Amino acid sequence: MEADSHFSKHVTLAAKGIAILLMLFHHLFYDAPGFVDQYAVSAVPLSWPALNSLSYYAKLCVSVFVFLTGYGMAIRMSSQDNRHRERYAVSRFLKLESSIVFLYLFSLLTAVLDPSRILAYFQEGHLKGIWMMLLDALGLGKFFDTVMFNNSWWYLSFAIFLIFLMPVALKLCEQFGICSVVLAGMVTTFGLDQSRAFSLYLFTFFLGIFLARASLISRIRAYCQSRRHAAALLALFAALFAACSFIRIRWGFYLWMNGLCSLFLVLMLFVLIDLLHLRLRLLELFGRYSMIMYMTHTLIYHHYFTRLVYAPKNWFFIFLWLSLLSLALAAALSLVRSLLHWDSLRLWHLADE
Repeated sequence: MEADSHFSKHVTLAAKGIAILLMLFHHLFYDAPGFVDQYAVSAVPLSWPALNSLSYYAKLCVSVFVFLTGYGMAIRMSSQDNRHRERYAVSRFLKLESSIVFLYLFSLLTAVLDPSRILAYFQEGHLKGIWMMLLDALGLGKFFDTVMFNNSWWYLSFAIFLIFLMPVALKLCEQFGICSVVLAGMVTTFGLDQSRAFSLYLFTFFLGIFLARASLISRIRAYCQSRRHAAALLALFAALFAACSFIRIRWGFYLWMNGLCSLFLVLMLFVLIDLLHLRLRLLELFGRYSMIMYMTHTLIYHHYFTRLVYAPKNWFFIFLWLSLLSLALAAALSLVRSLLHWDSLRLWHLADE
């Protein structure tokens, strides 16, 4: 693909940064109502219904990650034949596993603060406990519906599934174009449970693939010959994002709105960063550490340091505090990983040989 037919890495990192911050916000104030009550959290200047509604809306974070997965892998795979696509999927899987296993081992070390989290594996016997630990270490706990050290890791199983679904999904998009995206948005009409990740995010995944294959990005570049054109397009994407967000909050339609909100968010960032040349460096920083923050933030706010996280009382300062703590831990773990040359281990590069 031509370089100008897709957006830059800066857009991807900023989108990941927004997604991980949305995840922190969602978990702090929607997934943990007991903590909110116990630590007398203030919603000022918002009302509690508004804060609760916004924190539920923040689950859009999952859709953004799914969209970027479809988009990014489609760019890499589109110029490859079937054999190389399968090889790339395995390579992508091993790269993901390198992060999962490293962060799982770190999480096990933290169990000295609460050994009961290890003992939970062995309630049905030692052999089964070891088996469940192995599945959890590989990110497959949710897939096999076994005990997980961290319940927030459910997405790992889904992410692995998407990696191996990608060659098939890309082939469908190549054969049927926009029709495959529409059909992906209608999966629940075929009797699939809408509460499951597969049906809830399949449209978003296919929409990301379709954007990578369509000429929309290059057409936008061609249209934006001046800052005035870019500003007008930014306003359009912002209005569409706001409209889809309103529909998602007010009436649901999650299957479709998840994908459309993610699409228009990414297009807004594309115009801001690539066309108007506004670097969102802080968001990019969070995006760079988003994987580590995703796998470790629950250890901070839920497992071990809940009182510390909610100590500021006001929701905004709690959110800011957890964001900084998670970022600091992620940066430290990234440094340790680099010093150990973890990513250089041959195991993670078997598919490249």
